[in-house]
Amino acid sequence: QPRSNRFMLIVGSAIVVAALLYIARGALFPFIVAGVLGYALAPLVKRLEHLMPWNERWPNFSRVVSVLFIYLLVIGVVVGALAFIVPPAFGEARDFVDEVPELYKQARTTIESWNKEYTDRVPEELRSEIELQVGNIGSVLISVAGTVLARTVSGVSNTLTLVISLAIVPLFLFYVLKDHEVALSAFYSVFPERARRHVRNVLRIADRTLGAYIRGQLILAVAVGLLVFAGLTLLGIRFTVLLALVAGVTELIPVIGPILGAVPAVLVTLATSPGDLIWVLLLYLVVQQVENILLVPRVQGEAVNIHPAFILVILVVGSETAGLWGMVVAVPLAGVAKDVFRYLYNEW
Repeated sequence: QPRSNRFMLIVGSAIVVAALLYIARGALFPFIVAGVLGYALAPLVKRLEHLMPWNERWPNFSRVVSVLFIYLLVIGVVVGALAFIVPPAFGEARDFVDEVPELYKQARTTIESWNKEYTDRVPEELRSEIELQVGNIGSVLISVAGTVLARTVSGVSNTLTLVISLAIVPLFLFYVLKDHEVALSAFYSVFPERARRHVRNVLRIADRTLGAYIRGQLILAVAVGLLVFAGLTLLGIRFTVLLALVAGVTELIPVIGPILGAVPAVLVTLATSPGDLIWVLLLYLVVQQVENILLVPRVQGEAVNIHPAFILVILVVGSETAGLWGMVVAVPLAGVAKDVFRYLYNEW
């Protein structure tokens, strides 16, 4: 009976915590960002800490100095990004949004000119039906994109909460990097002695899976963005910075991310430089192959190890739940859940 009561207490507490997290998911987004940065920066902090000659004598001081040094490094990177990437990206994004109708019209004109000989041979009634269906498909795609965007925006709470949360991120990240071991010890002390081994193992599984996945995806996103930027610049395509950022961000979405990242580039090329379409498609194909053959095995390995068919299902569920953010975080969370379930099944 006591064991059953403890089990029900744990399950009930987990359900309550999950419900509270879901209700407050909008306000949690900045803390998720801080957690991702913590996973990415923790190995650097640890390595720098061990390099300090006074580490054994003053470990806490070494940790603080390491965190502050990493902070300065990150601030330098952020300032560089704000100075060299963000202004042109915002400018290109504004121009792109203003020109989307015209770009779509020009792209359609290009496709129609390529297929003029074919369409001339198609009867008028059939051609009208085909154009109607193509228009319906376009409307569906726009509707789907709008739904995903709406769920993405609704996943973030009001502006005041978002600003306050973003202001808290640096402080929260500092404590994540400095005191995560102390926080874990305090967390372990909540559980009974014989349950702590399982709690430690479960957190180690989650840490191993999430850490490998997050660091791998961030490296892949930066690498893909740089490769696409270099290739599109050489080809002279418009909106280079914006398209490279889109390619890098969509790279965070498994399986379908590279396809989503290529769609805006294809649209822009069809509208402004149709003669370069084959080279743009070849560029994205080469980047995808370089990623799959050289980068993914090295930087990500089998962090998640889920079949692509199940990943597609997970992506749909994540998109329906939280838009773009759901698509980004659903797969690593599913990987953690799979590994934790396997561990608990083998133990119990």
